[in-house]
Amino acid sequence: MLRLSMKSLALGSMVALSTATTAFAQIPVLQNLHLTQVPSFSCGPHTQTYVVKPLDNRQGRGIRCVKLSEGRPGTTIPKLAWYGEGNWGGATYRHVGQAIYRGSNLVGFASDIHGNGEDINNNFPGNLKVQILNGSTIRVTGAWNEEWQLVQATNYKPLPRPKTCGGYFDEYKVSDLAGNRNGEGLRCVLRVGPNNTTWFGNGNWEGSTYSHIGTRSFNGSGAGDICGKGFGPICNTFGWGSLKLTPVTGGFDVTGAWSEKWR
Repeated sequence: MLRLSMKSLALGSMVALSTATTAFAQIPVLQNLHLTQVPSFSCGPHTQTYVVKPLDNRQGRGIRCVKLSEGRPGTTIPKLAWYGEGNWGGATYRHVGQAIYRGSNLVGFASDIHGNGEDINNNFPGNLKVQILNGSTIRVTGAWNEEWQLVQATNYKPLPRPKTCGGYFDEYKVSDLAGNRNGEGLRCVLRVGPNNTTWFGNGNWEGSTYSHIGTRSFNGSGAGDICGKGFGPICNTFGWGSLKLTPVTGGFDVTGAWSEKWR
């Protein structure tokens, strides 16, 4: 009986080993596994998202959040305004710009925001040639040499939120006009091009952060929030003429859809 038991044990072990080998053989071996990163950055629904491509041999990448306006030849109303950021050759930048018709040509004005860790700090007082090639491509030449391509989203990690504008802007700190809301903010108003026309703003109201680009049309000023990751969860749009900027000593009172004090 002992000999029979030993044979049974050996036979059972062989069956178990055979079963285990079959089970292991059914486990797939993962080779050359590539994970594709899903595009995660967008400027949101109220400004258009463009990625930047150099027209020369520079290395770098960036984004442009573009707000279209109603400018046309013979007016000083912007055709478009934008907030941009990125890096060239590893050197970081961010800027605000606007494009206005002079004759039949779109002339671009832009200034770099600086003082928040950005490397590049330049000013472009009308030395940019802006061409809207089609519904999805904008080319900027002159002092720049780049092309913007419209996308729904892209792989991009935004720079940290700015806290100061730098020397090329009129800079204002923001609080509630009536003093009822808790919050603070920053407004960087372009000096190049038509005065007091285009600005970038960010801040928080009651602890909820926001960023926006504002500009002017024939009915008055409006703005669109940049709702992308890193820019803040508040995501609204403010139509042309919904914002009234009234000059006062030291800045502006902003009324209409907003109730803000810029000083």
